[in-house]
Amino acid sequence: MAEGVTLLTGAGGFIGGHLVRHLLGESGEVHAIVRPSTELGRLAPFAERLTIHRIDLSDRLEIRRCIRALRPRRVFHLAAETRLPPQPDFCAARGAAAIYLQPALNLLEPLAELPEPPEAVVRAGTIAEYGHAPLPYREQDRAVPSTPYGAGMLATTEAIAMLAPCLPFPVLTARLALCYGPGQAASFLVPALIRACLDRQPMVIRRPADRRDLLHVDDAVDALLHIARLAPTAGRKLDCVNVCTGLAPTMDEVARRIEALTGCPDGFLARAPLSDDVQAAAPATLLSSPDLAAERLGWRYRIDLDEGLARTVADEQLMCTKAG
Repeated sequence: MAEGVTLLTGAGGFIGGHLVRHLLGESGEVHAIVRPSTELGRLAPFAERLTIHRIDLSDRLEIRRCIRALRPRRVFHLAAETRLPPQPDFCAARGAAAIYLQPALNLLEPLAELPEPPEAVVRAGTIAEYGHAPLPYREQDRAVPSTPYGAGMLATTEAIAMLAPCLPFPVLTARLALCYGPGQAASFLVPALIRACLDRQPMVIRRPADRRDLLHVDDAVDALLHIARLAPTAGRKLDCVNVCTGLAPTMDEVARRIEALTGCPDGFLARAPLSDDVQAAAPATLLSSPDLAAERLGWRYRIDLDEGLARTVADEQLMCTKAG
């Protein structure tokens, strides 16, 4: 059980909202930094127990004032824009530094200046940092990001590793696999497939042969909390660790499971033909190795895909019932 103040960025996001719920079950105060424009719908159930600070992480002065006032004992840094245009160009490269690296530095610098620095900072990284690296992705291999999102997040990971010797606390980056679960926005594939099946509105899976390491959000939250408990000692020896399943089903396999769970016939969700322009490219695989997390931190995922999808479908059905 945590004591003192826990500070969280990105609390209004998908994973952040789930993490807040768990943090509020512990002792101590929970504070969240969110952008002024953030929609707080996910945090509405916790409004009376959560202290929210509407600050843009690009505002160094306001962040410093907030940090000095709170003096947090534990920090989770989840704030990151995940839906950037995928095309790599100079404009995107410049923007990535402002979106990912600068806010992280603005957060870490005042934390390092505190008379009593936090015990540890746990940061949410991403499987997208690896890009074209060999499969399965391993922490010791050279990452080769292929998108502005992956490159910006990797640049932040590397900058924090560079700063590690002069920081009075460890910072451990959890490179999360692709998370899914209750409450995820319908613009992501898994909730979109579930919604299409429940509404009996067919949709087309454009890249059914693609493989993805899918992690249930409850496992992601469990890993972040587990890392926070161990980071004060283990964090000095680790810069980053994969949080993943080590499995990569095809999107066709995921669709078949969702069809079965929602009572739709096999093939209800259409698969794009091989002649489709998008499908003409070779199938893409995102797959991380879970070995380091198991060996060094004693953590493995617990929710398999069938259980995770069943939970997500059940939650969506409940939401539909309430809305009706």
